[in-house]
Amino acid sequence: MYCMSVSHKMAPVNIREKLAFSTKEKAELIERLMKKDSITGVVVLCTCNRSEIYVSGSKYAVRELQREAAGLKNVRLGELIKYLNVYQEESAIRHLFKVACGFDSMVLGEDEILGQVREAYQYSRESGAADYELNVLFQKAMAAAKRIKTDTRLSRTPLSIATLVANEVFHFNNEGEYKDVMVIGMTGKMGGTITKNLLSKPGIRVTGTVRTHSSDLLLKVDSDRIREVDYKERYQYMNDMDVVISATLGPHYTITREELEKCANSDKKRLFIDVAVPVDMDPEIREYPGLTLYDIDYFETLSKNNTQIKLKELDCAREIMEEELDGALKEILFHPYISQMDELKEVLSGKRLDTLLYRIRDHVTSEDLKVVLRTLDGLKDWMREE
Repeated sequence: MYCMSVSHKMAPVNIREKLAFSTKEKAELIERLMKKDSITGVVVLCTCNRSEIYVSGSKYAVRELQREAAGLKNVRLGELIKYLNVYQEESAIRHLFKVACGFDSMVLGEDEILGQVREAYQYSRESGAADYELNVLFQKAMAAAKRIKTDTRLSRTPLSIATLVANEVFHFNNEGEYKDVMVIGMTGKMGGTITKNLLSKPGIRVTGTVRTHSSDLLLKVDSDRIREVDYKERYQYMNDMDVVISATLGPHYTITREELEKCANSDKKRLFIDVAVPVDMDPEIREYPGLTLYDIDYFETLSKNNTQIKLKELDCAREIMEEELDGALKEILFHPYISQMDELKEVLSGKRLDTLLYRIRDHVTSEDLKVVLRTLDGLKDWMREE
């Protein structure tokens, strides 16, 4: 197997865009490549951070792949070559496993890539472009990723502040069917990311403040669980909120103890989250009855702790990947010999074992001989056990 890769590791976004294949272009590329005598299988994987084409076939497959991909996208190969990674044989197989398991992603261990790999493989399979080798390798890579997801906490340990905030809100206890959450500064970079993370979870309604009424964010988020209110009117809605999050770049407090006391009753459990630097919320609101206040330091500590957890889980995840990778390599290496079993039996028929061993000894390296002898020792043990 071979792989041609353009990813966030080497290529800027304008280069990645040039090799981003639409569904129609994927179909055309697969059709073109499958007509080549040197190519027996194709899988095209495209995400926002990478475009990768996996092919199986002869040593000429990569040359045909590069020529057809550049021609289809109408770009000069010379313009792209310095941004390309080309993987061959075992290194290509290892790369596929690393991609599927989330080891090659911008966010270590993210599991969204598994769905994207599965979709790319399934498309090729339905198109008749996945041969024996690609079938085995993609299925084994996906199995490794599933094991890592199930047996480790690698993908379940968030690092980003926005994700940690959304998780904290989701786990905050309240008595109603919905948690009502106000995001002050919803249309800012951090506020917008937090809002999208919140809406990805069930049971959360978002009231977002904006400086002027604008539906820019609402156009991007398809949900009836979000509404905009004017920033100046934020205190009018405060009493109904279970959680208030502030993420602005302003120089003044967005929430003060004095104004909060005027609008919010004190018999309700509330969570306030301030992710701004400098702080958005008056620190004195910590003393308000029933209110818990978390600032950016709290979430940065969580992120650092999770980083340590993730690094520990990474060792376990790598062991799983290596185990599954070894199984895949053995299956691929052994497969050609299945059809040769009868021929091997005939060739070896009547040959003395000692003659064969001396012949092997005289024609392999010392390292290869060690492997053969260790295998013989293992065979003796297996036969005795039977």
